[in-house]
Amino acid sequence: MSIVLRTKVTGIRGNGEVYSGSFMTKHYPRHRAIAQVMRNADLFINEAYVYNQILPQLGDIAPRCVFADENEIVLADLKDEGYMVMPRLELLDLEHCKAVVQCLAKMHARSYALKRKDPKKFEELMSSTIEAVFPQDDAPCMGSSMDVSINTAINHLESLEDTSDELRSAIEFVKSLIGKSVEIMKTLVLPGQGKYDVLSHGDAWNNNILFKHDAGGHVVDVKLIDYQIPRHVSAAIDFHYLMYSSAKAAVIDENYDEIIRSYHSALVHHLGKCNVPEGDVKGMSIDWFRNELQKHHMYGLLTTFWLVNAVLAEENETVNLDDFSADFLEEIEKFTPVVTRKKAERIRFVVLHCIKRYRSKETVGK
Repeated sequence: MSIVLRTKVTGIRGNGEVYSGSFMTKHYPRHRAIAQVMRNADLFINEAYVYNQILPQLGDIAPRCVFADENEIVLADLKDEGYMVMPRLELLDLEHCKAVVQCLAKMHARSYALKRKDPKKFEELMSSTIEAVFPQDDAPCMGSSMDVSINTAINHLESLEDTSDELRSAIEFVKSLIGKSVEIMKTLVLPGQGKYDVLSHGDAWNNNILFKHDAGGHVVDVKLIDYQIPRHVSAAIDFHYLMYSSAKAAVIDENYDEIIRSYHSALVHHLGKCNVPEGDVKGMSIDWFRNELQKHHMYGLLTTFWLVNAVLAEENETVNLDDFSADFLEEIEKFTPVVTRKKAERIRFVVLHCIKRYRSKETVGK
């Protein structure tokens, strides 16, 4: 939703000292015909606001912001410090998943501590953010394309040779979501529905995560970027979004509970460091978090259908947003992503995992 440029700056300071620096600048793409339909202006307003007003309250979870307004955002380029985005198509292994959920837990805990300490200030901070993806109004928005993504997911699932009852039942369940998905999402992102709701990142997938590694290749730090979708919602929203968009299937299959425990352990640790009252820490137990995951599992499933085409697209399959007109929502309905086995298998895996994990006691299609 932006144009990003890397700029190298060299010069001499006032004291004669030589200066060299690198910066990343995000520009609002006013030239794009779809900017209004995608509510790009709101997304940029959100991100500038988060960098200017919210992140200074939360500490070291993002690159240093040099400047931010509704037109451009300038950040320190952390590439020279060894930070990198992991290869998109490879997805994240266990170590990297745990590092990210621990970073999210730190952000969630610090935001909750601010909310608990000064509820009025927290409410004022969050009241200036805009729900640009699933707004409560009926005007065009990015979320309006959700059913298109579901149909694409169905096409992928039906392309598989698997004819098992399990998959057929899963496909019927996915089909049942058509026409309901946007309202489901609007309900899940309503602000402040839970006592322990936090500031969520909103877009924590592989491309928005910077990792720093030691000489042995192990993660030593994580920074999160792209704060265009901040929300006051359940911590489960970020967890589901990350895991189903960016974690390797083997990690989800074999280490899901371990990652839940890793997130929760970090959450408790940072709540303690922030001097959150013991009663609240006890209330935010691991059983509470598992219940939050249960209540919000549809967010993870539905965003999978949305993101899989971006996450697993080969270079020749990527979409150029400059090619779309102001009639984006009509054009996207006619746009058919290439059906690939890799995407089909990923969708199959996530759908079956979500059903087994979170809907096994419910009626599929309910």
